[in-house]
Amino acid sequence: MKRQIANIFLLTLLSLVLLFITAPIVLAQSGRIVRATLHSPSLERTVTGEVPERNVTIYLPPSYDASPNKRYPVVYLLHGVGDTDATWMEGKAEWNNLKSLMDKGIAEGQFGEMMIVMPDERRTVGGGSYYVNSSVTGKWEDFTTKELISFIDTHYRTIAQAEARGIAGHSMGGYGAITLGMKHPDLYSVVYGMNPSLIGWQWGGDLTIVSPAYATALKAKSFDELFQQNDNFYAAGIVIVAQAFSPNPSKPPFFAELPFTMVDGKLKPAEPAFSQWQTLNPANMVEKYRANLSKLRGLRFDSGYEDEFKYIPVNSRALSLALTNNGIDHVFQEYNGDHRNRMWGRTGRLYTEGLPYFWSLLKSSSGDLTSSLSPSPL
Repeated sequence: MKRQIANIFLLTLLSLVLLFITAPIVLAQSGRIVRATLHSPSLERTVTGEVPERNVTIYLPPSYDASPNKRYPVVYLLHGVGDTDATWMEGKAEWNNLKSLMDKGIAEGQFGEMMIVMPDERRTVGGGSYYVNSSVTGKWEDFTTKELISFIDTHYRTIAQAEARGIAGHSMGGYGAITLGMKHPDLYSVVYGMNPSLIGWQWGGDLTIVSPAYATALKAKSFDELFQQNDNFYAAGIVIVAQAFSPNPSKPPFFAELPFTMVDGKLKPAEPAFSQWQTLNPANMVEKYRANLSKLRGLRFDSGYEDEFKYIPVNSRALSLALTNNGIDHVFQEYNGDHRNRMWGRTGRLYTEGLPYFWSLLKSSSGDLTSSLSPSPL
């Protein structure tokens, strides 16, 4: 009897010891979310009244606080129209936010420790910046590529080198990731566009000249009018893109030129907006930025062939063809999904494709911490 009691005591003690030993390991697998605010001179005094104070959400990996001499690769993640940094990074169900995916992926060895940075680039009215510099909505490209990177490298322990910095995005954010990656290989070395909103009409889809959304946009007098009916979503989107691609500060109410106009009851191309939109289609940008694209460590994008926005798959194929014709190594995949339904979850593409892709290609060791790295970060 005494021996049984002793054995039970020893087993209990051993269990407690193991619990105390393993508890820090379990806890260490959880990163943390930081939400910061930075002031953007690039977004001051805009025609559309954008707020220059911008929120940014940062995922810091599990070892960040316990390893003060360690630096980390960074993935900049850009959201689409209607989304925010907060909706992506935390607050949703397990496996359906970036913190959950990162914590689980690191714990399971799916990928290693990285920082994830997501700025809030919603506009005051309309919802989307398209991550470009606009004389109407502000210099969003400058904010993203200059001010945001400088803020993150200064305040956090990043590996402040292009080889350790990637950029990804979904929908409008996919457009931003691809075009900013094209233009700035000195800042980003790995690029991933998810269901990228590549605007164009040359190859078909639902944004060609026969779309009734252009006529609706031409008649509209305000965003309130466009947002009153769900079937005006495309018309509102066209105006949002026009404010980014073909702005005109002297043309209220939207301060933008549309790429088509009505002539004798029929839509016709309208210059200069028609050419401006074509110039900013990534497939038409490849030749200009071929040398930049060849410097990237990785370029990848995907599209669900059931995407409800029909212009996205066809323009993604056109981009892949342009890259191939210019000898640019890349990966383009189509899959059986729509605009969002394959992104999240244990088997979702963020967890199985996107995050491992960055880990496999980004530089993950900073080497000599005294060389060209950010000063005195947190």
